[in-house]
Amino acid sequence: MYGLAFMQTRAILSTDERESLQRLGERVRLARLRRNLTQAELAERMGVRRLTVVSLEKARPGVTLSTLLKALTVLGYTDRLGDLLASDPIGEGMEMAIGRKRAGRGAGVADF
Repeated sequence: MYGLAFMQTRAILSTDERESLQRLGERVRLARLRRNLTQAELAERMGVRRLTVVSLEKARPGVTLSTLLKALTVLGYTDRLGDLLASDPIGEGMEMAIGRKRAGRGAGVADF
């Protein structure tokens, strides 16, 4: 039996993007502290190890979106997640200017 090998890639982040991730991790930490939860307690409620919570709060590479979503759910933020992209003035402006286009298979990434 052969196992599947998956190549994991990491995005190269700009300084601004790294700072944004750092702020997000700090906000998760602050939300946890405001609820008087230890990292171990949050981890238990999320169903992960404490080191995963540490990685999330320190914005370390390799933290998955599902880990972030689980933390936000436990901390009571799920009702606010829909607001993240509810308003898209940049995309709406582009759509008005050039219309909506779908990239075909193998098409490159558009420069914005």
